[in-house]
Amino acid sequence: MTTTRRWHSVMLALAGVVWLLTLGGCSDEDPISPAYTDYRLDIVTYQGQNDRGAVFERVGRNDSGSVVLQSTVDISADAHAGQRVLLRYGGVDMTSGGTGNIDVYACNAIVSDTLRRTAGGTPIGDYPMHEVRLRSLWRTGQYINLHCQVEYTGAARTLMLVADSATVASDTVHCYVVHDLRGQEGTYWRDCYASFYVGGVWQRSSCRVVRVHVKDLTYSDVSYYDFEKSNQ
Repeated sequence: MTTTRRWHSVMLALAGVVWLLTLGGCSDEDPISPAYTDYRLDIVTYQGQNDRGAVFERVGRNDSGSVVLQSTVDISADAHAGQRVLLRYGGVDMTSGGTGNIDVYACNAIVSDTLRRTAGGTPIGDYPMHEVRLRSLWRTGQYINLHCQVEYTGAARTLMLVADSATVASDTVHCYVVHDLRGQEGTYWRDCYASFYVGGVWQRSSCRVVRVHVKDLTYSDVSYYDFEKSNQ
């Protein structure tokens, strides 16, 4: 489809989130690191660096508040402020408010993007929506987060969340997981994480529901998921 070439492409970062643990030979004198046994795995926002290290913000599911996470690592060469990342960490665990000191075990790039809209008269049905295997779809504050599996191609692809412009002013905003392999053949399935800022529509007074449509092989009988404003 010729319009595909005009889209701003999102490079799909396939997060390497499989950690192998060799249990052979373990004993009381050879304890297993808590990096493998006692950790959190969250999609967080990298806030930048201060004089102590990298700062992250973890927003709870739905509207359950946020926590500032302070670390000693420096990831300024690999990430920019405002970018969403997949963080594996341990340390102080706070439920809401304040700052907690953490130990970072791994920090992986993911698809970090803002909700887009259909444009140029192209109907949403003309956008490519290659299948995924859905693992989880959830909201944290004004972000819609996606954990799925996609077919590995070894080449760049497009993965976006696109709102049907005709519904943006409605009480239900229809959004679609647009997934384009760009003509490449898929081989095996790999984990993929993505996070999309949807504040532009979520903050509208007219918006009551953000409905996310996804072409999913795992739950093929479900074509969309609703995220409703809890205070309306």
